[in-house]
Amino acid sequence: MSAQRGATLLVVLVMLVVLTLLGIASIRMSSTSMLIVGNMQARRFVENQAQLAVEEVLNSIAPFNNPTSAVAISAPAGLTVTVGNRTCVFSAPAAGYSAVAAISPEDNVWEFDVLVTDSFTGAKTRSVQGTRIRQLSGACS
Repeated sequence: MSAQRGATLLVVLVMLVVLTLLGIASIRMSSTSMLIVGNMQARRFVENQAQLAVEEVLNSIAPFNNPTSAVAISAPAGLTVTVGNRTCVFSAPAAGYSAVAAISPEDNVWEFDVLVTDSFTGAKTRSVQGTRIRQLSGACS
């Protein structure tokens, strides 16, 4: 009978070790999942801020009238938002206007990029945007 008590003790100790290992593994998996989710949230946050910056640039004609000037973008603390120079990629005379008029408008295709960096998490994203704008002749140089 005492030999059976020893076997029971051994089985219980083995089960206790197995349960402890399962508990440790589940804790590590949950902490890894939390890190992954945190990284995804930081990435989505900077992507959203980049989209907001693109919308701010597109909201005004001024950045395209002076394509090498700096564009000030309001951003939350800890974020750095940089808008690159606007580059005119293509220009064509606008349809429906006199070809001899000195101020006939042109359809200009512009491209610019936005870089957003989060100094706290290290998340970073770069967004390249293109747009077509009707401007006076000579705006695309």
